[in-house]
Parts: sequence; C-alpha cells; structure tokens
Amino acid sequence: MSGELEALIIGPGAMGCLHAALMAEAGLEVALLDYRAERAARIAERGIIVEEDGEKRTVPIVCGVDPSTMGSAQYGIIFVKAYDTVEAVTRAVPALRDDASMLTLQNGIGNYERISEIIPPARVLAGTTTTGATLLGDGHVRVAGRGSVQFGSPKGNPRRVRATEALLARGGIEHETTIAVDDVLWAKAIVNAAINPLTALTGLRNGMLVEHDELRELMRAVVREAATVARACGIFVREDIGMMVESICGATAENRSSMLQDVTAGKRTEIDFINGEIARRAEEREREAPICRLLTSLIHGREQAGLTET
Repeated sequence: MSGELEALIIGPGAMGCLHAALMAEAGLEVALLDYRAERAARIAERGIIVEEDGEKRTVPIVCGVDPSTMGSAQYGIIFVKAYDTVEAVTRAVPALRDDASMLTLQNGIGNYERISEIIPPARVLAGTTTTGATLLGDGHVRVAGRGSVQFGSPKGNPRRVRATEALLARGGIEHETTIAVDDVLWAKAIVNAAINPLTALTGLRNGMLVEHDELRELMRAVVREAATVARACGIFVREDIGMMVESICGATAENRSSMLQDVTAGKRTEIDFINGEIARRAEEREREAPICRLLTSLIHGREQAGLTET
C-alpha cells in the first residue's frame, strides 16, 4: 500500500490491534505497523479478529513491516511496550508526514520525553486509556471493556489536541482532553505500580489483591510511596488515589494484568518504566522509594526465572 493514511497504529499488541480495528471499522484509512514479517503477513491476510460481548468479528486491515510502503500518515498512535519506544518510533518515521502528530497511549512514565527526542516536541501528544483488552493470538483480541482515552499536549499545543480529538471522534474512540498531561500519566503509573507487580509475583488476578489483608496493605504502601514521589516531582495526586486503586481492582477483578501475562509468557515486563522509574525519580530528588525498588528487583528475578524456564 502507498498513499495517504489518516493514522498509523504502531504495535500489534492487544491495544494496537483493537484501536486499529475500531478506526478501520469507522471508515478511517489506517494501517498497522509491525516489526515481525511473518506475523504482519498473517494479520494482513486474515484481518484483525475482535471478540466483544460474546460475539466475534473480523476487520480487514493493512499491516506490514516496511514503513516506506505503508503510505504517508498524518497521525501516529503508539502502543508498543515502553522499552521499545525509541526503536518503534524511529522505524515509523518514514511512514509519517513531515508535520504528523504522534500520540502515545503506552504504560509507564517517560515515553513522551523519549519520543520528543525523535519527533519535534510540539507534535507529540500523550495520554492513557482505560480500555481493557487481551491478545489471544496474532491479530486476535478480546475486549474486556471499552473505556476512554484521556490525552493532551505536554507542550501545550491546543491546535494539535483539537485535530487529534477530531480524529478520535471520527474513529469511534471515546476520549477527553486534559491540560494536566503529567498528572494523568502519573496517576496511571501509580495504579500500575500498585497492581501489576503484585499480580505478577503472586499469580493472582486483580480482584484478589483486595481479598487478602497483607496484599491490600502492601498495595496501599506502594500507593503512598509512589504518590509521595509524584508530589515531590510537582505532580498533583488526588487524596483518595488509594481508594481509587482498590476500586479499580474490584472493577477489573477477573483481569490478569499485563505484567502477569508477560511473566507467565516468559517475556520482559515494563517494570523499569513503572516502579523502576518511580524509584529513579525519587533518587533524583534525594528521596527514597524502597518498596518500588524492591518490587523492581523481584520482577527482574521473575523475568530471569521465566527466561530460564523457556
């Protein structure tokens, strides 16, 4: 394919496949960028399979590994793991127009800063999504629940925000904008820091973390520590964020967190960009984050065990 694209979705994981499918179904010209040729060929041939509300549907999609053949996109939306950010954005550049916007909806802290070393900062947008999805196979995704995208411009570029808002609206993606981008990203990171490593280490689904007193207290301790670091970084953190984390555990009770899925599959996790990044930023400000640092080390050990087992 070569021509004009409205959006290039970068990363064929659960969220990338789902958003590519939703936008394609809405009639947008979109393509999915992969880095594995065999997987890309399967997705291009078969389409994206979406399971939602007990039904299954297949959405045709353009998918490939060579960005120079993908067309010229006005928007890039990146869903890759945080540790692949720089490589993925660098690879995508040939498929982007010279004035293209780049929106990151990834987990972790520091993604938009790394993207801004490749794409001019005024063109970089960042946010989070509350949609839940599980990848069942190549290009095969199950929707756990439709949520909303919250995003904004870290550099305060309202024109880019308005244009991207229009794109998401046309693509059928629920969304809202914010001027407090860092506050939003940190709130999501605090939630992930409290839930993900504990599920990955115990093998429990999210809801079980609030069913065990010891785990509930440990989760609360992580929230307190991470919130303290965030505030030291000038971030606004709501006072009831601990209650919010527990509420999320209840609302996603049957979910297996992405970090639990990663360690189960013997894959690298995003721990360095969640708890590890929180601990690093604490150290920068001459503060301590011993629980986040400990959880980071334990997950590293779990990763090594998974590599050994596989």
